[in-house]
Amino acid sequence: MSRLTSDAAALILRIAAGAIFLPHGWSKVFGEGGAAAFATDISANYGLPLFLGHLAAWTEVVGAVLLVVGLLTRLDALLLSGTMFVAAFVVQLPDALYEVPPGSIKFFVAMRGIELPLALLAICLSLVLTGGGRASLDHALGLDERARRLVSRKSVVSSELKIET
Repeated sequence: MSRLTSDAAALILRIAAGAIFLPHGWSKVFGEGGAAAFATDISANYGLPLFLGHLAAWTEVVGAVLLVVGLLTRLDALLLSGTMFVAAFVVQLPDALYEVPPGSIKFFVAMRGIELPLALLAICLSLVLTGGGRASLDHALGLDERARRLVSRKSVVSSELKIET
């Protein structure tokens, strides 16, 4: 894949994910009861800590905007991946499998129940791996290059510190 197509793919994934996350997060944060109501509901019904509900709601709003502009893309995508993992496998999968109609194929019922968070999880994990591309603020501000240098510097230091046994 050429660099141009990689950058175009990252841009398309960022905009699509941001466009999907924004209204979902907006309704959690600015809907009836706000983020507190969402966090309380998640905590009461699924046994998750209250702060994770707040984190998920705000991550969807702020992360959506940051994804669209391509700022802190890998971090945003990582946080959103965690949110979608919980949405798919802790929240929606048990709900989907609660009452499986007789004669149904459980796998299909499960996949239909988690298709959106699973697709968003895949998109976000792809962005964690690829970054925001050249059409992003990360690239314009040199953030990916700085992170790459920091990681390579740490790996050099850690390889120098290895103890032979």
